[in-house]
Amino acid sequence: MAPFLPHDDMTFGDLLAFQREKAGLTQQQLAQRLGIQYQQVSAYERNVAFPRKGRLIQICEIVNASYADLAQAKFRTQNPGLPDEAFAPGTPRRLPPIPIIGQAAAGQGLFPNLDDTDIAADEYIERPDDLREERVYGLRVYGDSMTPVVKPGSVVIASQDTTCRNGDLAVVVTHNGEALIKVVYYKGEQLQLTSSNPAYPDRLIPREEVLHLHPVVHIRLARM
Repeated sequence: MAPFLPHDDMTFGDLLAFQREKAGLTQQQLAQRLGIQYQQVSAYERNVAFPRKGRLIQICEIVNASYADLAQAKFRTQNPGLPDEAFAPGTPRRLPPIPIIGQAAAGQGLFPNLDDTDIAADEYIERPDDLREERVYGLRVYGDSMTPVVKPGSVVIASQDTTCRNGDLAVVVTHNGEALIKVVYYKGEQLQLTSSNPAYPDRLIPREEVLHLHPVVHIRLARM
């Protein structure tokens, strides 16, 4: 019997289930890796709910799937009946490469003044084809607090133009100079910073201590 292959007409839920099973994960295992209940993964696969961009990035990294493919399937599923022309690739304006401006970790990181990123960066990476946010920057990750979602040596790309929402993976920079990569939850006047690695406990910090809070919009995996 020929192996089953994904196709353009698959719904988001069907494609997610295909990629999850291809990665050898159950709904429960994927949910554990994401830090959510398995019922939420089930809702994604039944097209009852859809992950936001930050969580979709996490899913793609865990199951080793194309973000562009899953994002397009999500858009098609949420907008049934659109003509094929709505999905045809255009000729977007070419945006510049992305500056890597510092480092981030489970603790103290190196994060410069964002006003100076154009002249401070001495390393750049090519912009992913599906990344259209203009004001973005990269941070190289060290430490293991976000494994397996973000491995040491990877580069996270964060957007200054996108609002960080509850449950997003984000760059958190404090007034005392810490640069962190965490999943962020709003808890009144505080932020709960959660690691993917269960060895690291959650941390609560006052929102007034946060200088920058920028959601991660892409992850460039470290080369092993």
